[in-house]
Amino acid sequence: MMNAWYVIHTKHKKDEEVASFLRMKGLEIFQPFLETFSQRNGKMEKDLKPLFPNYIFGRFDLDRDYSLVRWARGVKKLLGFGYPATVSEDVIEVIKNRTDTDGIVRRNPVFEPNDRVRIRSGPLKDLLGVFERWTSECDRVKILLNLLGYQPSAELHFSMIEKVA
Repeated sequence: MMNAWYVIHTKHKKDEEVASFLRMKGLEIFQPFLETFSQRNGKMEKDLKPLFPNYIFGRFDLDRDYSLVRWARGVKKLLGFGYPATVSEDVIEVIKNRTDTDGIVRRNPVFEPNDRVRIRSGPLKDLLGVFERWTSECDRVKILLNLLGYQPSAELHFSMIEKVA
């Protein structure tokens, strides 16, 4: 049988361990991550989280490698209905096209001047404003807040705002 893509369901927080082991055994593994941001101690911190927690994609010959994958430490099962189901090469390509060279899906927000925005987090949470521009620091934006007829500007990390209709 030919190599095909399969979804490997892992035990809780064992994705990395399983992916590393199977790569070491020579299997092609695809494990996309999502770049997220959170505020801790007043600082914006970047985190990488699995795009599909507890799931990784593996490309292998089912006849030859089934036992290796199925019984690897940390694996729950191969997804399927009584028999492992293959994942279309097109589906994998769509996901890969949204990742960078490190396998990370980065959110590329599109804010245009005069877009109405809402602050999602931080001390100004839920305030409305107007997007003014991206600042010289690549991850920061400048917005004008709507406060009782007064429009002070605020500079925030882009992950703290969202467009509103």
